[in-house]
Amino acid sequence: MGTQKDNRLLKILLGLAVLLLIILGSYTYRAHHKNEAITTQLGIEKTEIEKALDNIEKEYLIEIEKGTAITSDLEAAKERITRLKDSVNRLEPNVAILARLRKELVKIKDEREVLAARVYVLERENETLVRVKDSTLQVLNEEIIASTNKSTEIDSLNKSMAKAATLLPTNFKTKGVIIRSSGKEIENDRARRVDDLKVCFTLPQNALAPTGVQSFYLQVINPDNNVLGLKKKQQFEDQELTYSKVVSFNYKGQELDICELVQSNEDDIVKGTYRINLYNGGIRVSSSELALR
Repeated sequence: MGTQKDNRLLKILLGLAVLLLIILGSYTYRAHHKNEAITTQLGIEKTEIEKALDNIEKEYLIEIEKGTAITSDLEAAKERITRLKDSVNRLEPNVAILARLRKELVKIKDEREVLAARVYVLERENETLVRVKDSTLQVLNEEIIASTNKSTEIDSLNKSMAKAATLLPTNFKTKGVIIRSSGKEIENDRARRVDDLKVCFTLPQNALAPTGVQSFYLQVINPDNNVLGLKKKQQFEDQELTYSKVVSFNYKGQELDICELVQSNEDDIVKGTYRINLYNGGIRVSSSELALR
């Protein structure tokens, strides 16, 4: 009788052990599949983060190629993304790592929006500047075309005026004058009566040109190929200029009329054709001729 009870007890214990094994196996199976699902989801999130970083990096490349005032900032931001992408690629995904990556991605997106806004503002400002430059160039071209005595150097300068910031004189004229004792000037074209030559020109309004005190170099060459006036020399890179007078003026962006007397020795005033050139630095910006009888 005691043996039967022991057998029943053993069977009960054995049944409980089998049941526990079944429960444990079932739990282990579910836990294994759950871990696999979590691992798969973490891998998907890691891939999505890598794609987001890759897209932002490509956007930075496009804007860097445009070339703006903040190109260095864009390049620095792109470099940070490149380093982060390399780190993400090497990491095994887990909840803690992905949480940090999501937080970093949010920062990168915020920085991207800030830089994109700055690029947008710069592009709008550049568009405005281009319109202003085009308008200024059109006005300058009309003035140059209207003048019949502009040299080929002025034509070349006009073509290269990408920034439309060079002052180009208009109404460039020269005349011989007799200077009375009272200081009154009387125009005359007879060489034997002329005391000095008077050169006049107008600087047009130009919002892009530099303002303040500036200087041009005036050169007057008589029919004997002698430079009148000071006859001083000025070196400009590989060019040496012999000039008659320095013309200084205070330009404020508005139209400015300028007249200068070139004082000459009596022997330098002879019959024939005079060549008059005006230089801005080493660049000739205007020229004309004067004939004295």
